[in-house]
Amino acid sequence: MSEKGKDLYNVVKNKISRLSETDTQEKKFADYWRLACNAKYKGHSLKYLYDDSCYEFLTKHRDEIKKIREDFVNNMDYYVEKCIERMRSTSHFRVYYAKTNEEAHKIFMNELGEEKQVYKSASNEAKDIGLLEFLRNNKIIIKETAVGDILKELLEYKLPTYQLGPAVHLTLEEVIAKMKEVYNIDIESNGDAIVNYYRENVVPDIKKNIRISLTSANSIAADDGSIFIGENTGNISLITRLAEKHIAAVGITKINPTCFNSFLIAKTLARLNVTGMAYLSIISAPSNTSSVQGKTTFGAYGTKEVVVILVDEWRKQAIEKNLIYKDLLKCIGCKNCCFVCSASRAFGNIYGSRYGVGPTGIIREYIHHGVEAAVEAGAFLCTGCENCSTLCPAGVNLAEIIKNIKKEATKKGLCPPIVNDYKQKILEQKNPFK
Repeated sequence: MSEKGKDLYNVVKNKISRLSETDTQEKKFADYWRLACNAKYKGHSLKYLYDDSCYEFLTKHRDEIKKIREDFVNNMDYYVEKCIERMRSTSHFRVYYAKTNEEAHKIFMNELGEEKQVYKSASNEAKDIGLLEFLRNNKIIIKETAVGDILKELLEYKLPTYQLGPAVHLTLEEVIAKMKEVYNIDIESNGDAIVNYYRENVVPDIKKNIRISLTSANSIAADDGSIFIGENTGNISLITRLAEKHIAAVGITKINPTCFNSFLIAKTLARLNVTGMAYLSIISAPSNTSSVQGKTTFGAYGTKEVVVILVDEWRKQAIEKNLIYKDLLKCIGCKNCCFVCSASRAFGNIYGSRYGVGPTGIIREYIHHGVEAAVEAGAFLCTGCENCSTLCPAGVNLAEIIKNIKKEATKKGLCPPIVNDYKQKILEQKNPFK
């Protein structure tokens, strides 16, 4: 084991020790997360709101979703080019193709112009692209509009968290206490009061001050260029309509062949997250009207401009070089893997990275920051149970990717000493438990 391997082992070991301490952020998250995972697991088989359960829905549509994603990955160049052409000609979007994250950053700044403030929805893609950190470094004010992100920012929570619910683990008591401290308000101690406070303050602020909005997308249809964005809160509906310019920054893997494919993906995201989807926006053009003498005028009651930044970065390279994370290109971003992962249940956000908890958080850490970063994020905590692969609606073999990351780490002397001890016992005694 290398010296670097020892250092990383001690980092992870120290994180794990915090699970047994009282009142640490790691323990609080892990305790909540285990309950959430158990509830989600049981919820898979319940017929909640629908005639079929989540598991039955997944079983029914998995082969079709897998086929859709494999079609895109196998014909990526074709669908990217087709999507760009459709968005420009049919949807009247301004579209950019960024080969790298850095190129995407420059494009965004050019579109921002003299503006120094951006209203943002929850966006894992913006985090993956590195856009948020870039904007902050350039003194751009990022106004969060999703309640979860607002609360996470309010409590200055820096540890990895659940990508689709970044503040769900925060207790009512600590949220209320922080709101009273920061806002100097008297507020009832219940969830309704918290949400009502933000409704009464965030919505008027958006209406009065928004000029530029930033979102991602759940899917983009290559055949007609439409952007699909699902939500519960209503903030995305507001900021994509009320802004003068709506900028969608997305990885090219959000593209699907057809509009109907995109709708199935969106519905799958809603079903697998149990909470459903209050709104599904299908954005096919900037707001417009032809009411005056039949001439189309863009910028009616909604946004005047829609800008799409499609980012490649690691994606095409994964295919061209047959990289170990190539299968992640099929991912639809449902985060089902986070709930069924044995390591995630056991270790909470110790098994995760700046990109979120669970296996995809580890893999994205590896993609952007290398094998040492992936080991520090907890790659060797993976048990190899393969639940993530078995229950992935798109058939992404996440378990194999993690296994290959650990294999690379082992070759570089980064594996934990106990793993090496087991290896020697197997080689010498044919039994790891002697």
